[in-house]
Amino acid sequence: MTTRILGLLLLGLSLGACQKETTEPTAPATTTTPPAGTLTVVRKGIVQPQGGVPSSGTVDLVRDTAGKEFLRFNADFMTDFHTGSLTIYLAKSAELIRVQRGRGAENVLSVGVITQSGAQVLAVPAASAGFSHVVLHCEPAQYNFGAAALQ
Repeated sequence: MTTRILGLLLLGLSLGACQKETTEPTAPATTTTPPAGTLTVVRKGIVQPQGGVPSSGTVDLVRDTAGKEFLRFNADFMTDFHTGSLTIYLAKSAELIRVQRGRGAENVLSVGVITQSGAQVLAVPAASAGFSHVVLHCEPAQYNFGAAALQ
């Protein structure tokens, strides 16, 4: 029983690190204007909540006619923004980002920062090959808020 209470206390403290501070500015979003022209859907995913944080909706990995890749969060995308912002990663699994990083930096690719739910686009800074998941990550607490398996 004591271990369970201690575990709940630690979870509360880690999520508390993600509480939005009203005296500090939020991190700037790195969403981009969707590219003009035809976008081809390469893979799709459905966002699943992690750690009790409500997250849902769909995300597409798309490619423009020049071969540049983007993550496109659709209008149905929703999550909780305790910090005011979340870092979006391409990753090799839905595990915690810190765990994947611990096995090697090549296991995760930081795509950008988002500050709101709904439709938005992030440019993928490198090739997405080898990454199977999109992960919504709270940097201050090193905690995932959600993940989508790309298929």
